[in-house]
Amino acid sequence: MSSNRTVLFVEHETDIAREYSHAHGDLTVHIKSSASECLAQLEYGAIDCVVSNYNLPNSDGIDLLESVRETYPNLPFVLLTGDGCEHVASEAIAAGVSDYLPTTAIDDVHDLRTRITNAIGKHLGGRGESRIKALTTAFPDVAFLIDEKGYYRELLVGPNTEKLAASSPTNLVGRRLHDVFPEEQADRFLAHIHRTLESGQIETMEYPLEVEKGQRWFEARTTALGTKIDGRDVVVWVARDITDRRERERKLARQHDELETLNQIHWVIQEVIHELVHAATRDDIEQLVCERLVESGLYELAWTDESEVSREGVTPRTRAGGIDGYLDTLIEFGKDIADDPTDMAMRTDELQVIQDVRETDKLPQFVCEEALDRGIVSGISIPISYGNTVYGTLSLVSTRDGVLGKQAQAALKILGDTIGFAINAAKNKKILLSDSSVELEFRVTDPREVFLKVSRQLDCQCHLHGLVPASDGKLLHYVRVDDAEPKRVEEMVSDARQVEECRLIDIDDVGFVLETVMSESTVKRLIEAGAAVQSATADSGEVSLVAEVPHDTDVRQVVDTFQSAYPNSQLIGKRTIDRPTQTEQDFRQSITERLTERQVTALRTAYFAGYYDWPRGSNAEEVAGSLDIASATLHYHLRRAQNELLSAFFDG
Repeated sequence: MSSNRTVLFVEHETDIAREYSHAHGDLTVHIKSSASECLAQLEYGAIDCVVSNYNLPNSDGIDLLESVRETYPNLPFVLLTGDGCEHVASEAIAAGVSDYLPTTAIDDVHDLRTRITNAIGKHLGGRGESRIKALTTAFPDVAFLIDEKGYYRELLVGPNTEKLAASSPTNLVGRRLHDVFPEEQADRFLAHIHRTLESGQIETMEYPLEVEKGQRWFEARTTALGTKIDGRDVVVWVARDITDRRERERKLARQHDELETLNQIHWVIQEVIHELVHAATRDDIEQLVCERLVESGLYELAWTDESEVSREGVTPRTRAGGIDGYLDTLIEFGKDIADDPTDMAMRTDELQVIQDVRETDKLPQFVCEEALDRGIVSGISIPISYGNTVYGTLSLVSTRDGVLGKQAQAALKILGDTIGFAINAAKNKKILLSDSSVELEFRVTDPREVFLKVSRQLDCQCHLHGLVPASDGKLLHYVRVDDAEPKRVEEMVSDARQVEECRLIDIDDVGFVLETVMSESTVKRLIEAGAAVQSATADSGEVSLVAEVPHDTDVRQVVDTFQSAYPNSQLIGKRTIDRPTQTEQDFRQSITERLTERQVTALRTAYFAGYYDWPRGSNAEEVAGSLDIASATLHYHLRRAQNELLSAFFDG
């Protein structure tokens, strides 16, 4: 660059011009900080090249470029900006920029001097192809010049972007879009070019493309070049690889959909659990669950399956929804579906999940084909259980993707446990309200039963005194043992695998009561099978159990469930029991007969004096004073009376 060259820097918040001026004393450098000052300087004296920042006070470099071109159409103009940005480049090209240069691409002031020299020496006022070429190193994208007929006029790629092009420059220049792409895609590209030329604005579109790196997604930003080539209008097509961004967006959308689905699942489950309180029978419970889940729209088919010792394929108890007869088809297959998900769920008491029918190994190929023909995507079989008893399964089928994620599975597992609890509660309620029941008597010789071993080794009797539910499905067993050494029994029971806690709570001249927390016992298993245990006695190495079930219960199923856990057991008695109807007056009379006159007097006086209120209306001394007895005497009568009442309630 000769000494008579003058460069006008329009600079804001950078020191590039000052560094450039110090490094090159053989030229004249003017520095202005705004677009208005630049235009004023151009009027004042001759300038060979304008170098402007993109960011300017109250304006930007594109606006300044357009103003300069109105008066000085051939004045070299170099635009400086941050990291390459295709929309700035496209606008700069359309406005007639000579060169476009990110500040990060300036290695030193000598590099900038070269770019300014080229701009002054090679600036074109007509076609503008050379200035386009100069921009290819400014951003990491592929740029094309494509005319209105769809012909490639030029392919502009930098040293690191050629692998992103559909073909090499040699193979593209001079060819039409329809020579490179399928007709439908080429038509879409050409329509986008026409839309850009008609609007005069920057237009965008996204599209997939097979390149050397494989299939990638691109975002095209196009703008009219502003000059014709061989008489045709031309657009600048800048293609940016957005594959990674698109994948991030898809991942976020997927997570959002999963969250929405999970919220819907939780809402449906809450509604189902709320309604389970009012269901009276097992059939009501299972039908309600199936209908509500199908009504939610998450699953198109739901059914419950029976837990049986021997199954012959899918055997629905209740069902709702349907997908072109898919469930009926499964039923027809019968035993041909070996180890189906419902059977596996019952045997393992674990969820059986099919996320994608196309990739599962849980179903035979012929079943998968039936599912795929109906558009089925996923399914799940949920064990319905309470304690150690598996009542069956709840199976759900969906044509939607993403409805069986990890969190959804956890929620559905809770639903299965809740259904099992509700079924067990319904059975117990039926026993309490039934006028008649079936009494079952079992004899058990299974050596795993801890009190059976105690009675055999210590030659004593053990009677079930009472049961109280504990946490985590365990039971507090209160067992009375007669004719045995308490410490010896406590040691034997404490050492048993199924006993977690054990303590002596009451000792008299004949025997004692032992409190045990047990995770497994014959009594617990019989309760979980749906029976109400009336008595349990271990004597001479044998346990005798008496239990009741509602008269319409499938007794065979109760027996099979119990014997599957305790094979060394026999059903030795089965009889129907009619419960006499008891009026309220009869109940009061039966309670009163258990109390002495003094106990009744003490209870009535304490009750009406507010002794049992909170806070108390009267204390023990005041109640005793009303009866003209000592406090100790009052406490004695109250304790004896309360014991009789509680015995009538819990033992009666």
